[in-house]
Amino acid sequence: MINIAESLRKKLLENPIHREIIIKFPDDDIADIGSENIIADSFELTQSICDSDFELGGCIAGRLSVKVVNIEAPLNNKRIKVFIKQKYGRGDLTPATNLFPGEALYPGMQAKTLEHVLFCGTIDSSQRQKNRGVKEIIAYDDFYLMSQIKCKNWVSQYVARRQQAGNNITLANFTNALLDQLDLAVGRDIPRQNTQGLNMSSALQFYHYINDVNKLDEALSDKVTVLDMYKACCELNGTFGIIEGSGTIGRESLVKIVGQATSKKIVDETIMSYADLTFEEYVTRNINKLRFKYNKNQNYDYAYQTTKESWYIAENIITKCCTSVNELITNFYKQIDDTHISNYIFGDILSYRPFTADVFARWWLEPGDKVAIKIGYNDTETVESFVLSRTLKGINGMHCIIKATGTEFLGKDEIEIE
Repeated sequence: MINIAESLRKKLLENPIHREIIIKFPDDDIADIGSENIIADSFELTQSICDSDFELGGCIAGRLSVKVVNIEAPLNNKRIKVFIKQKYGRGDLTPATNLFPGEALYPGMQAKTLEHVLFCGTIDSSQRQKNRGVKEIIAYDDFYLMSQIKCKNWVSQYVARRQQAGNNITLANFTNALLDQLDLAVGRDIPRQNTQGLNMSSALQFYHYINDVNKLDEALSDKVTVLDMYKACCELNGTFGIIEGSGTIGRESLVKIVGQATSKKIVDETIMSYADLTFEEYVTRNINKLRFKYNKNQNYDYAYQTTKESWYIAENIITKCCTSVNELITNFYKQIDDTHISNYIFGDILSYRPFTADVFARWWLEPGDKVAIKIGYNDTETVESFVLSRTLKGINGMHCIIKATGTEFLGKDEIEIE
């Protein structure tokens, strides 16, 4: 969630005065586009970490669409940053001390303004509409760019160079080298979070460039992209790849991490009112089995319980290129000591209730947040779930549509209980 104090979030929601969107061009080659040149109800921004059945990894490109008026400059391929600027009331509305007669009958609230970046990306198209003064901008964040860059040859060459030098390839090594190559490919440095957490110090047992001649090339598709590889890195890290509003490549976790120990994530926002809400009767079942493919088509299974629950079936590109994955997979659940566990997937730590809700103008909510929506029914008093996708629509009358999709059982048709 965007880092805004709870007391301020309440003011933004309850005392809004004015809200606007500003499109800025980091290269300073085009003037800012403000509210006077934006068709307010055309604004739509969608960002997600999971868009169908539950799957770690994320890396779904954020999409912005908005119509602008009287902008003659060419916009295609321009880098943009999109800011939200909200003016809100601060303080109470009280009458003047000399109620009548007097010039200042109602001094009113103090107006404060908050500005925050929502999106950073590249304009993919800017088609003129029937009214030729209007252009519809479609822009995507850098995940779309990463999906256009193939990297099979680079992966093979990188692995061979490291193996020739006698150096291990940790998940952190590989992730950083992959993003360094991305910077070279696009000709600019893309900011990124530090590579930390689950499996980052674990060695990747890639096919050997001499002993397993051509096996790595055979395991990788000719069409494999930088985005595919980065998503595989995030899945092994137990996280979801995201592009933050500032443009930073980051990761979002659905578990609370303190040192080496993990626990269920606490609620980020409790929602007392909403415009619309639908939800499933079920909560997604506990995950109690992992299956990762390795050595091309072999399966590595790791089970937590034997009862019938959900099975997480991964199609991880990196593990398919490895001869051994034991450490990578067993790291998803480890007993640290008598009271602490490192658990990134098993049990109910990732269970959630599928839902869709319009929660008014809570633009500070982001994919990966945990919400509790109070509904007051006897059978289900609270819908508690993760935000796996969030769409903002409109500006002053903004809608914030949050949702999480998912089946009750994962992998039920793909694997049998042993």
